[in-house]
Amino acid sequence: MYANYEDIQETFDDFVNKVGGESRNIKKYVRRNYVKDNSGFPREGAYFGLIKEGEEPSGGYHDLSLVVFLSNEQEDKDDRCMVALVFGSLGYRDDYDIAALPGTKRLFMNLGLNDIFIKNDFTDIQSRDGFKDFCEAKDNLYPADDGAERIPETLRNAFKKYENVIMVASLFSPHNEDETKKKLGKFIAAYANMRSWPSNKEQRKVVNELIHNSKNDEIDEEREIEKLRQLVEVRKYVVLQGAPGTGKTRMAKKITEGKKVFFTQFHAETTYSDFIYGIRPIVSKEKQNQQDHLEYEEVKGVFVRSIIEAKKAQDNAKELNKSPDEVYLIIDEINRANLSNVLGPIFYLFEPTMHESEVTIEVCPRLSLSKLPDNLRVIATMNTADKSLGGIDFALRRRFAWYTMVPHSIKADAGYEFCEEAFIDMEDIFYKYASDEELNLMPGQAYYIIADNSVELEERLRYEVMPLIKEYLAEGFLIRARDSFISYFKKWIKEEMYK
Repeated sequence: MYANYEDIQETFDDFVNKVGGESRNIKKYVRRNYVKDNSGFPREGAYFGLIKEGEEPSGGYHDLSLVVFLSNEQEDKDDRCMVALVFGSLGYRDDYDIAALPGTKRLFMNLGLNDIFIKNDFTDIQSRDGFKDFCEAKDNLYPADDGAERIPETLRNAFKKYENVIMVASLFSPHNEDETKKKLGKFIAAYANMRSWPSNKEQRKVVNELIHNSKNDEIDEEREIEKLRQLVEVRKYVVLQGAPGTGKTRMAKKITEGKKVFFTQFHAETTYSDFIYGIRPIVSKEKQNQQDHLEYEEVKGVFVRSIIEAKKAQDNAKELNKSPDEVYLIIDEINRANLSNVLGPIFYLFEPTMHESEVTIEVCPRLSLSKLPDNLRVIATMNTADKSLGGIDFALRRRFAWYTMVPHSIKADAGYEFCEEAFIDMEDIFYKYASDEELNLMPGQAYYIIADNSVELEERLRYEVMPLIKEYLAEGFLIRARDSFISYFKKWIKEEMYK
């Protein structure tokens, strides 16, 4: 194989040129080679790659580089190459901020490759445990019965001095042309994106096509609805969680179309009496002396009413010898209330696999249950951006299935427009700067669905999105993205965030 390594280099260089690695005959990188033409494979192993513009052509170097490590096995089937993002031997000089950005890791996570190692912390240059596990993993790409090692000796010799500083890596067979082009193309496109190489529309198009970044793919709503219907059918109790504008309540209503539905929205003052059962005082006049008379009446909450309806459906179905109709309870903003106080002892009944037991819970007078009706389904929604609200304890989390709804591009309904460019610009800021937790704060696609005129988009951004972003910044979220947000609103509404 080693005698033909030029073919891999030619493919590599072709991709580098297509994604903007050179502009006006000026290279935006320094090329490094440790290969010896006509001299045999180096005992230490061969590799080639790119280091940052301004570094020396030999010796130690700084920052992040893109490297292809080569192998030289006696039989072609045993050859493996590795393409990797590698930390320079002289440490970080200009790339520390890039390495520390969550978006840099996400860039490689979104390459759509199954057999890939991605270090959890790109600023960690000490540990190699994760990379060691990757090298020793069961090989799904190259079945063991072909007699090949996952990491052949000649390849291991090439990268063994760099195991601590390999940030991202993936294997490919150099004799599989399609696989070679796929792996090299994706890594080079990601590196070009990280380095901001593309300088024209065509280069950006090539980068996007090579990365095939799934975060911007439209989600098939009908398929998602069906997926959630199946989840609700099996698990019975489901929470739809996500950032504002991701369509949680809308999705809950879509799932339950044509069904018997009870709806409630929790808030900070919601009580057990509101949701389940309570006693309410009423004042009436006595007929004879017309004096005020205090009486009490029982009030069945939405939860009790949904249980009664579900049991009624069961009884009717039993008489007709058929399956009972399902009854749905939608609880909007479930984490706005103090759930321990609201649920009380019925908390025990939220168990999707519960069978009849000896434990009976008195839900209210004349209604005691050892399990909830099998045909009762509960769908709750939770806004992950509302950090001022109470959390959900682990015991309740175990009883519900959790489905995260993420912001995504959509096809708007007739008469409406989805402002995709403005949405993607906002999405790019969050993917670059947001931590995993902060990613849950991204404004959803609903903010970018407007009637067919640009004025409405400007109003949405000015009076809804910008105040939300300013609140995030005031709470200490996404601080590093502050300048990017300022530039975003200058571009889209020509207004300063701070005056």
